[in-house]
Amino acid sequence: MPDAVSTGVRASGTGTGTPMLELHDVHTYYGHIHALKGITMTVNEGEIVALIGGNGAGKTTTLRTISGMMKPRSGALSYQGKTIAGIPAHHIMQMGISHVPEGRRIFPQLTVRENLDVGAYTVTDKATVEARVQEGFGYFPRLKEREHQVGGTMSGGEQQMLAIARALMVAPKLLLLDEPSMGLSPLFVEAIFDIVQKLNSEHGTTVLLVEQNANMALQIAHRAYVMQTGEIKLSGIASDIAQDESVRKAYLGDE
Repeated sequence: MPDAVSTGVRASGTGTGTPMLELHDVHTYYGHIHALKGITMTVNEGEIVALIGGNGAGKTTTLRTISGMMKPRSGALSYQGKTIAGIPAHHIMQMGISHVPEGRRIFPQLTVRENLDVGAYTVTDKATVEARVQEGFGYFPRLKEREHQVGGTMSGGEQQMLAIARALMVAPKLLLLDEPSMGLSPLFVEAIFDIVQKLNSEHGTTVLLVEQNANMALQIAHRAYVMQTGEIKLSGIASDIAQDESVRKAYLGDE
């Protein structure tokens, strides 16, 4: 695997959409470890944007910084034109950003229905909660079949479906997905990516997707960013990045 990704791909602009999420020169630390080293990126309204890179590149840290789980030391973050750097995570969620973390992190002792109800804890209207539960069941019929089953007894793929359905309970405008295909069978991987595309195309949900399955991510994304050691090394139209030789060697399994 090469040590660095070339910058030979033709970079795209920010598209024709309105910028929804903007990061400019963002630096985030884990203690003394400099995890994000001046990240600058844009996610436009209505896009699927893929963020790819190897282990330790900073992808998860980027999502955690956006969702308020981590506070950047410096730099600017804005969502729909409003500064969000340093705002508590629950306030960011109320603004319309939902984060599906790596490893799913459902409540294993609660039923499917109870997990969904927890996801809607900021929604006060019971009719709205019920409507969103049924909408989630429409996306994931398997969850309807397991409505009263304890979440921890379900398969990894079913738990991932539940994690996404739970995130949708607040009707997010921006969905942050961290490694949704990790550990899943090919059948579940295909189902998850189909739902991501459906959320985007039918409901206009903007998606920032962190995914080690770079091939799948680049197939469904409009644009992409490539990260290495806390820095953005490359950005552009996803189909262009998928054809870059160094990206193919590093992340798509080409020799």
